[in-house]
Amino acid sequence: MSVPGLIDRAEAIYELPMVDRDPLPRWTHGRATLLGDAAHPMYPVGSNGVSQAILDADALACAWGKADSIEAALAAYEAQRRPAAAAVVLANRQGGPDRVLQLAEERAPNGFTHIETVIPRAELESIAQSYKQTAGFDRDTVNRRGASAGGAADAGDRSNR
Repeated sequence: MSVPGLIDRAEAIYELPMVDRDPLPRWTHGRATLLGDAAHPMYPVGSNGVSQAILDADALACAWGKADSIEAALAAYEAQRRPAAAAVVLANRQGGPDRVLQLAEERAPNGFTHIETVIPRAELESIAQSYKQTAGFDRDTVNRRGASAGGAADAGDRSNR
């Protein structure tokens, strides 16, 4: 089956724009806060929406385990995650790691056999590494997060706060 042929034979083609929102100036209001898509709706690049929500939940749990009050926990969580998530929202507007698709189109409009002839491996790795750092997925960030984990798991019952 030919994709262009399928499109040519379609009776109707529907286009739904991808949308995001500008980063919010704050997530926390009193004793309530946002996380995940409620805090930072973003273009669906890879699985970043859910990945950032997981990082939000981890940061919130760790802050909760270390803080003396709900307000302090929410402030620590927001201070850590809001700037980081905003950076991902803004990076996704520039194509995120998928910007290699645009580079390939620009550099080889008639196609190519091997991506490395169009975009050298070092450039591909640099783009990927830069995005991993922005999204918090690079090895150093993940290892630091793992080394400091346990705050939430070891916090005990905080339900009396």
